[in-house]
Amino acid sequence: MSDKIKLNVTMKCKADPFIPDNNLCIVEDIVTIPDDDFMEMISAPIRDNPHISLHKDSMYADSTAMHCVLFIAENRGDGFLVDSEGFDYARYSQFISHAADIVAGQHRRLSEASEKLYSALEKNLDFLVAESRSEPHYRIPIDAVFDTPEINECLLELAGALLKEQTEFADIKLSCDDRIVTIDGDKYDSLRLISPLRVDTDELIIKTSVEPEDALKYASFINNKIEGDLTLSMHVGLMEHCTDETLKDKVYSIMPSVEKMNGELVGVTTVMLKRPLDEQDMDILKGFIADQYAHKWGAAFYDNGAYYGDERIYVGFGNTEDFQLMTEEEWNQSQDEGLAIQQ
Repeated sequence: MSDKIKLNVTMKCKADPFIPDNNLCIVEDIVTIPDDDFMEMISAPIRDNPHISLHKDSMYADSTAMHCVLFIAENRGDGFLVDSEGFDYARYSQFISHAADIVAGQHRRLSEASEKLYSALEKNLDFLVAESRSEPHYRIPIDAVFDTPEINECLLELAGALLKEQTEFADIKLSCDDRIVTIDGDKYDSLRLISPLRVDTDELIIKTSVEPEDALKYASFINNKIEGDLTLSMHVGLMEHCTDETLKDKVYSIMPSVEKMNGELVGVTTVMLKRPLDEQDMDILKGFIADQYAHKWGAAFYDNGAYYGDERIYVGFGNTEDFQLMTEEEWNQSQDEGLAIQQ
């Protein structure tokens, strides 16, 4: 069982914006260093650093992920994720705000469940050893070691703690009845809102628009970039920035993505609902998403851009002239009407 932390982040090469094809980073080691050393490391990431030299054997990349070391400032609690690729400086790196809290949260959840499991196993083994003392050899069936109600309960609790690290639903529970494991959690209704997407490329420092049908090749790359965006909560997405009490009461998460529809690349906003929305709620929701796309998350996402090979692309969710958010039904209807006009 592995308790290594896995983070989807966008690493930077020599402080220049760079996004590798695979954004998965696995933390192989966590190293706490003095605050002064930490500040020196992040202020000069491409300068040789003794802490990186000491741990560079733990940093490498393979076909599945970047394997990194997370350096944490002793008192500040912020982190610096590094893959040096065998060098003595932070060849690939990313600043992780409040890294100590992230690490502590996972360790606390896993350690509490692990301690319960360890205690249950120790208790059962003591019992089995005592029971077999009269035998010439200690022979304990493997099923007898693990198959007890107490151990099963602890295993389920540990599995639940691990599951919560992998899912967007924070309220999932595992239960066991007659040797069948069930997963219980609130089932959220989903709503998908479609919007035009703007994709530009750099050409002699001048942005050139890419036609929606020609932007299809970027789909997977853009979605991977969104998943690795540290400013976008992996659990609730844009809802992390929502202050409207009505929306917070009815909406669980808002996740942006891109998708191919009718031969072109469009923006797709998936909204997970706790409760149904009325017409007024829908207007508030669309207004919030439009603001996030035009002025906040979406604006920063577009401005940052990303390298697709040697080409730099910029993806805009809310800065198209014809921007509007439509349900899939409304979108399909608008497409049909457009085709009818052309005919």
